[in-house]
Amino acid sequence: MCNHMKENWENFKGTLSDITMMSKREFLLTMAVCLLGGMVFGMFFSPRKSTVFGSNNGNNSGNISKNDCDADEEWEVEEA
Repeated sequence: MCNHMKENWENFKGTLSDITMMSKREFLLTMAVCLLGGMVFGMFFSPRKSTVFGSNNGNNSGNISKNDCDADEEWEVEEA
């Protein structure tokens, strides 16, 4: 088995010296995949797990009480 693996490795090393052409589109897509994959990898394996994206300033945060909803109904304008 080890002899077979060495033979496959030698065959693979022989193909590495071949020159191949890559189009600009392939290169751009490869770089985009590497960049996005690196970002995902960094998010999963980063030491900080409590990072939140956004300002969290209280706008539309869902902290509306029932009384606040009733107050909105009082301010409805009647058509004349």
